[in-house]
Amino acid sequence: MNINSPPPTGLDAHRARATPIRELGSSERSLFLKHLLSLETEDRYLRFGSPLSDAAIGAYVDRIDFRTDTVFGVFDDRLKLAAAGHFAPIPKSTALEAKTLRSAEFGLSVASDARGRGLGTALFLRASSHARNLGVSSLFMHCLSENRAMIRIARRAGMEIEQSRGEADAYLSLEPGTVATAIEEGVQRQIALFDFAVKRQMLLAFKAFKAVAAGA
Repeated sequence: MNINSPPPTGLDAHRARATPIRELGSSERSLFLKHLLSLETEDRYLRFGSPLSDAAIGAYVDRIDFRTDTVFGVFDDRLKLAAAGHFAPIPKSTALEAKTLRSAEFGLSVASDARGRGLGTALFLRASSHARNLGVSSLFMHCLSENRAMIRIARRAGMEIEQSRGEADAYLSLEPGTVATAIEEGVQRQIALFDFAVKRQMLLAFKAFKAVAAGA
């Protein structure tokens, strides 16, 4: 199944594209860590396939190389991450493999109070578009078979799913990026930056108002 324009009909692409998704920089590593540590026990288990400790999650975040990987985030009005996804190109181990088109892995998480808003789908489509523009030919997701939300996204996207011993691997072949997909991603970046700036100004204004009210 190829992702091209338009995306698979099983995904709410219009709703997803209306979701501001910003790429986090290396200086925002702590925001991603805070989001992951805030996940409830079951959500942490579904995200990583095991109930990782705080220290293990911290080590995972520390290992992210922002020069090659991309962390996508959806921010709420308090500038906390409501959902986040980690896109990581899979490195080639041999020169022969380096000549082939690349693959990438994607994992995502959504805070419990942000479910039902299509944020997981939005992150998936954003990662798919990003992958195409990087020349990645195959997007891979690994999750537990009981992770119904991820399996649902994978099925609706037309991903090939292999299940074994309670785990599932989903693969999606991607068309090469085009000028249109590159422009679309650029526009999405600008929208996300504008959305973040507006939310930050509103949050600062609210804090200033509370401070004045408290001193009155």
